Amino acid sequence: MSLPTLNFINHQDLNSTFDGAIILFTDKNALVDLMPSTKKWIELDADFGNSVQLLLPEDGVPSQRVIISPTGSLHNDFDDVRRYKDAAFAAGQRALKAGFTSPVIYFADTPTSTEQQGLHWSFNNSDDYEEYLSVTVLGFLEATFEPIDARAHYNKIQQPAPTFSSLSIVPSYQIKDEDDFANKIVAIEAGRRMAVDIGSPDPEMMSPENIVRYIQEHFQEDSSCIQIKVIENIETIKKEYPLAHAVTRASIAVPRHHPRFVTFEYRSPDQSKVKENLYFVGKGVTYDTGGADIKCSGNMRGMSRDKCGAAAVAGFFKTIEHLKPLHVNVTAGIALVRNSVGPDMYVSDEVIYSRNGTRVLVGNTDAEGRMVMTDLLCEFKERVLAEASSKPSFLFTVATLTGHAIRAYNGYGIVMDNGFARKHKISQRIYDAGHIMADPFEISTFRREDVACVQPGRSSEDIVQANDKPSTMTNRGHQYPAGFMLIASGLDKHGINTESPIGYTHVDIAGSAELMSAIGWSLPRVTGSPVAAFTDAFLTRQ
Repeated sequence: MSLPTLNFINHQDLNSTFDGAIILFTDKNALVDLMPSTKKWIELDADFGNSVQLLLPEDGVPSQRVIISPTGSLHNDFDDVRRYKDAAFAAGQRALKAGFTSPVIYFADTPTSTEQQGLHWSFNNSDDYEEYLSVTVLGFLEATFEPIDARAHYNKIQQPAPTFSSLSIVPSYQIKDEDDFANKIVAIEAGRRMAVDIGSPDPEMMSPENIVRYIQEHFQEDSSCIQIKVIENIETIKKEYPLAHAVTRASIAVPRHHPRFVTFEYRSPDQSKVKENLYFVGKGVTYDTGGADIKCSGNMRGMSRDKCGAAAVAGFFKTIEHLKPLHVNVTAGIALVRNSVGPDMYVSDEVIYSRNGTRVLVGNTDAEGRMVMTDLLCEFKERVLAEASSKPSFLFTVATLTGHAIRAYNGYGIVMDNGFARKHKISQRIYDAGHIMADPFEISTFRREDVACVQPGRSSEDIVQANDKPSTMTNRGHQYPAGFMLIASGLDKHGINTESPIGYTHVDIAGSAELMSAIGWSLPRVTGSPVAAFTDAFLTRQ
């Protein structure tokens, strides 16, 4: 599904080629300057301007119809730029229903106008709304996108998916470089769309082999700066990634559910400008039954979205392909497996050797995400040590990992650092970037309890994978899995005070990968988080 053409135009260049106008505003009185007739509506109806509304145009507004969309307050201590994202998404959805195809977008007022300066709060003493224009355009693009399964249906019934052919924006300030600005938006949206395409559909449409096929189609080897490698041999997976192999054992009886491991490689074309090396591991459990510790009482529903960590990592590389940053090298691996039920499923009480040689006592087969990612994390640790780069290296695990993350922080992603990553403010960078890009995160912390609880109790194991309770019923339920991965991968031997420190940041997106609410009994919409936050944190700010 192609993106609408983005146009940035001045007021004096407006013409009648637009089939609709969309006006975003915070103060309804600011509408009067663009549409004087709204003054009468404001006087007659106290509720006017408190929701998205379709109006008839008047002189000076070059369109057949007008949609107004309020941001709501920007002045409270808890307000942030998501006000613009939400207003844009709502307006975009309404415009599509009204039949708009080429709207023009105005701002009646802005968060940086004189009367609003200083009224909002800040996380880091900078402008919380500095990216409001980017966020607004991304909100409209999000409103126009239909994921791959919906597009397949439209093709089947031979109808076009509703979308905009173009979006014309009247910026409220002078954009320094419109091409760079547009390229960043297109890059982020391309990454988010890939993340949603992989993360949203059912587990058969996006099985491991189908995800690989999709990735190969979207990263053409002869034209992409991203190198892709796929491992599908079961014996190789068993040898190289034994913990993940244990999780997927029951799926091997069904050929179409066979696991796949995919690695991505981006190398800066100018190695002299590289400042850091980044390694991402994505959890791609295409369906999570819970395994032998089966999810019951309806808790299996929605587990086709347990692949959203891997989906986000793949999407992030699509953004990298567009931006081609000079200051980073980026590597990733995604484990695409299915946690099935069957005669050969792994079970609690098994002791399995990790790639690192650590003996892992399985405590709960529904704690499969940490098993799936640990060996890839170990592999990247080995690679960092072998390459011995003079630039710092930072490893990440990205996963819809725990229900505790949702219990703790609801719809927000969570980031937490080891000592070396914290020294380099990795979580803080993601937090700050997510805040201004409407992809917000909360910072959590590694504590000694997170490694103490997984220590062995017998001479038969080196580490315990989990207890027998759901994460939501376990103290520090989203923190201690990172403690497990730290030890089982051998990263605990590369802390801040060692000779070869390696940064490690765990990213739990169980809360942010999809909305926290759905319409009726349907599944929630997948968001594409954390592509926007990662882009601002690691690619576009140096």
